[in-house]
Amino acid sequence: RLLEPLVGDASDKILPYRNGSWDTRLALSSIRRDKDNRLLLGTVGLSENKESLYVAWANTMLKKYFPEYMDQIKWQYRWCGRFGFTTDHIMRIFEPAPGVVAATAFNGRGITTGTMLGKAFADYLHTDDRSVLPLPFKTIEESIISFRKMRATLYDTGIALYHAGQCLKIVV
Repeated sequence: RLLEPLVGDASDKILPYRNGSWDTRLALSSIRRDKDNRLLLGTVGLSENKESLYVAWANTMLKKYFPEYMDQIKWQYRWCGRFGFTTDHIMRIFEPAPGVVAATAFNGRGITTGTMLGKAFADYLHTDDRSVLPLPFKTIEESIISFRKMRATLYDTGIALYHAGQCLKIVV
């Protein structure tokens, strides 16, 4: 969820130092500000076909965190995607061809890990020294996950139920 740019008192009081915040709940959520002064609220879970649930969740979180600004905050954009999960919860890095590197399956931790990995990839491409990489390269075959669609459906269902519980104030 992305809000209209913050102005006035809301801009001064909501994450005034522009530091991001992530929680340690079962279904992770994050809140941060972008370069245009918008508040970004994110979580895990696939919002396809669950638009009203995730709008309710986002409004519940904003009301919990910033109740005094609810009348000043308006949604402007939204987007969704899929998390890449692995069975061992460790991301995968690949080198499909010399000088071409790729990463996948950040397991819901792509914001910070992706930033760190980008620097490691740049160092590797500049020096050709694999020791600068946090993990060894994998092959596609080593990364195939059995029952992928079933696992994805079960994760999505569980996360949606968790967020519904937050909206109903059954879970924190």
